[in-house]
Amino acid sequence: MMKLLLALSLIVVVLSGCVDKDLDAKDPKTLMANSGKDLDSYRFVAETIQEIGDSTGASPLVIKSHDEGTVNLTEQNMSISSRKTAGSESEALSSMQQETYIIRDMAKVKLDGNWSQAALQDAKSFWELRNVAEKQDIQLNKSQLKLSGSEMIGGVDCNRIEVIPDEKAYGSVLFEQLDSMLPLAYMNLTKLYKSSTVNWTLWVSKDDGLPRKENVKMVFSVTSEMMEMPDNQIKDLLIKIDLNTTTRYMDYNLPMVITLPEGQRIEPIIGCACNK
Repeated sequence: MMKLLLALSLIVVVLSGCVDKDLDAKDPKTLMANSGKDLDSYRFVAETIQEIGDSTGASPLVIKSHDEGTVNLTEQNMSISSRKTAGSESEALSSMQQETYIIRDMAKVKLDGNWSQAALQDAKSFWELRNVAEKQDIQLNKSQLKLSGSEMIGGVDCNRIEVIPDEKAYGSVLFEQLDSMLPLAYMNLTKLYKSSTVNWTLWVSKDDGLPRKENVKMVFSVTSEMMEMPDNQIKDLLIKIDLNTTTRYMDYNLPMVITLPEGQRIEPIIGCACNK
């Protein structure tokens, strides 16, 4: 979930699109539509497994990610701790650890013991999308939704909602998860969308309309016909991808103070109005 670290990831809940009669009759939609208005802070834990193979018959690459994050929307501060492992039957397992701190319009990153920093390209949009409830309105505006029962998540009574994403919502999840691994900018998203299998489930609190859990499973193959690149660069391309991400959300609106580790600070960048 590397993409999530600087333009994050993973995810969740205002619904104003196509809904079936079951969902409309239960009417969680109005509650969910207002759930992000007073959202101040939250924590999340995300587990991701990606299995990437090709047409050579070699063992698929398996990438496992674990991300834990704390978000303070009021102060526009957040932190994420990430662990990632990658390997296959024929290759030794490798690992990576990363800490990321977002302080208003700057990101401070510790990767395998080394620190670096970068300015956010669009800090306003970045923080707007950190509101997990309002983000859902963007992702699922025209998706089809179906209420499939209720379930207790972390002691909270939740509606379980199945999502059939529209192309825009599908693309949003795809770019969050795989943009650092695949040349998605050169890909025909419509063809990819039509050839994919997606199982997307949300667990939304019946009390406050906020998401408590999300699971996204995607299976698809990338072929040369889907790539808008010269044929001589992608001849006989075939990449098979199986993606499974589960995200849990908790501790909404609790006091959260996020600071850089001792000895670290945001260094001034010429031409960038950054806050220390």
